[in-house]
Amino acid sequence: MATTVRTPRPAGFGSPTEGVGTEEWDRLAGDHFYAASGWLDFCVHDPGGRTLTGNVHARLSDGGTAAVPVTAVWEENNGFYQWGRLLERAGLPAVPTQGLLVGPHRGYQTNLLISEGADRVEAAGALLDELAELRLRAAEERLFDDAPHHRIPTYAMFLDSTDVRALRAAGVRAEPVLCAADAWIRTEGEDFGGWMRTLPSKRRGELIRRDLRRFDDAGYHFMEKPLAECWQEAALMSQGTQARYGQPADVGVLAESLRVQAEAMGDAARVLMCARDGEPPVGFLLFYRWGDATFLKGAGFHYDRLVGAAEYFNLVYYEPIRDALRAGRRRLHAGIASTDTKAMRGAEVRPLWMLDVFGDGTGNDVIRAYNAAQLRELTESSTAVAKAVVEDDWMEFC
Repeated sequence: MATTVRTPRPAGFGSPTEGVGTEEWDRLAGDHFYAASGWLDFCVHDPGGRTLTGNVHARLSDGGTAAVPVTAVWEENNGFYQWGRLLERAGLPAVPTQGLLVGPHRGYQTNLLISEGADRVEAAGALLDELAELRLRAAEERLFDDAPHHRIPTYAMFLDSTDVRALRAAGVRAEPVLCAADAWIRTEGEDFGGWMRTLPSKRRGELIRRDLRRFDDAGYHFMEKPLAECWQEAALMSQGTQARYGQPADVGVLAESLRVQAEAMGDAARVLMCARDGEPPVGFLLFYRWGDATFLKGAGFHYDRLVGAAEYFNLVYYEPIRDALRAGRRRLHAGIASTDTKAMRGAEVRPLWMLDVFGDGTGNDVIRAYNAAQLRELTESSTAVAKAVVEDDWMEFC
């Protein structure tokens, strides 16, 4: 599990909200679920790799505050967070695997947390100053194998375009590298039928109605539980999903991760399961109702017991959309991967970026060419995806 690998802990890594306080931190985080103090506590204790989670923060000229989580990384077992893999894919030079990750190392979302009404560029600049100080202290304390401060990699990963613009305006010279395409579904309409009428084509509505009929005809129903009551059962189904997609995982590690998440997030960690009468569940969805949105976190299935009744789409998309509509939540965060599936169900597709915080801009032409190629591949993958791409968030960096 995440452990202290140097003693004493370096300044800035005493706790995820050190120097700010949990209450003020969560006010800053607001609707940004993956910046919430509870989620960061989960990141501290999630098994796998060797990391420490802390933050940098600054007081602004108007009395406001800016903050962002920071993770010291010695070993990261999640390939999506291994910056070296992304650099290699983009055709950029290799860098050390140990260093500073700006953001949490779980969740695929990093947000600059800034007091309402504060100047975003000033806030980004203040955080850059604090990150420079943190990198200097890391070198002085020999945190990463005696590397001098200017050799310590410092990458912000899974930033949205708004925060990239602020950091670039504040002095970051490197162009952002595309990490992933992120999907958000607007949950608008008076009910589920009203939401379907917001979809851009009749074909998609027909597809969804067919999925709903198959699910109902198979006799499925839903049940909701707190994660704390079912993390072991969920781990077994999660292992089945990972194995299906060529990512075999130790069910014990999966279970411990879910247990830790349940402990950190309490009753906010919810699980939706589907089953047929008299039978145990065949699938689960872990999700969070947070602010004005629903965040889908993970799903798993006993694939050998599915009956081909669109179980995945009904559990992972349609029922959470119904739930959001009932509560008046306006967005559903569907996350990265399976972009075409999400676009077919009304998602908007926005980019998430990796930024070399102290890079000198070498390789910017290569980066822009890579981003453009990735966007082209994405839009050519399907008509639905091409229509779902929010171009204003992409084109500036492609």
